[in-house]
Amino acid sequence: MRQSGAFVWPGGLNRMGKFHVVYFGSNDVPVDLIKPILAEIDADMTIRRPTNDTEVVEMGSDADGIIMHGSVPLSREIISQLKRCKVVCRTGVGVDRMDLKAASDHGMIICNAAGCNSIEVSEQAIGLLIGISRKLMRMNQYVRDGKWKRHTAELHAYRGRVHRIEGRTIGIVGLGHVGKQVAPRAQGMKLNVQTYDPYLNPNVAREMGVKMVSFDELIATSDFISIHAPLTKQTRHMFSTAQFKTMKTTAYLINCARGGLVDTEALYDALVAGELAGAALDVTDPEPLPANHKILTLPNVIVTCHTAANSDESYIDCQTHAAREVVNVLSGRGPTTEIKDPWLLSEAQDEGFGGV
Repeated sequence: MRQSGAFVWPGGLNRMGKFHVVYFGSNDVPVDLIKPILAEIDADMTIRRPTNDTEVVEMGSDADGIIMHGSVPLSREIISQLKRCKVVCRTGVGVDRMDLKAASDHGMIICNAAGCNSIEVSEQAIGLLIGISRKLMRMNQYVRDGKWKRHTAELHAYRGRVHRIEGRTIGIVGLGHVGKQVAPRAQGMKLNVQTYDPYLNPNVAREMGVKMVSFDELIATSDFISIHAPLTKQTRHMFSTAQFKTMKTTAYLINCARGGLVDTEALYDALVAGELAGAALDVTDPEPLPANHKILTLPNVIVTCHTAANSDESYIDCQTHAAREVVNVLSGRGPTTEIKDPWLLSEAQDEGFGGV
């Protein structure tokens, strides 16, 4: 059973338990799943929905730990005022709206649900790869518009050229939790798989049968590029004008990670110029993408609404994982998915791109 409301079970502001956990940002909370996990350390929980920075501080001031569903920002200023809070765990993966350095400075541990939705994201990445390269959305619209008569020259001209997927090369940017799920699925389709990941242990790629290459080589030689890296100051717009000019004109870009990794304006210009064959995006910048955005006028673009991670199964896994991580920290056992900036700290090496 899922519940919503100011208080989940006795405790809340009255702090009946030994620890108080605040749940941020959801109208649909699996209380029956979270409650027994928190009960292991005699913790109660309050559900709160902040709408601005001031409310984040006010609503989190009594929290020993925070479970965060959604992307509530945690700036240095906010973190400095959450004096009780020892741990924040996201029910998702991205932590680009959290100041990790500030959290470390204040002794706050930041965790995420890395791996809990990696199957879903990898499935969507492969689905988008097939959809954009086989031009499924375009063909579906052709039928819906009543244009399908027979296999006419008009149909083939409308569809454009289509190439066999088998035997081509996919470049995976980031062989973390999601990338590790994409690779075997791509291999199952008999794609050649290569990766760029500066923090990956080469033995991991070797054991998976994945070729490690430089970023420049991946861009220049891949027929499909699937992005699975975190958004940091260093990775923002890692795909922009220079990269698009280097890509094969027959290549496709797939992004199921973070919209800011791709320069949307540069992508539009590159698609119009024919510098790549198409793009399939589950995430965009800006996000949500305005309905009148010019990139939506292009026939060789698929956009979905940041739902790659979603399934009934991943929802349960992510929620219970977040609760478990809060319990791990407050009980002194320590977290399993603590996040540190992978561009600053080398501890993330084996996981690849910080475990994203």
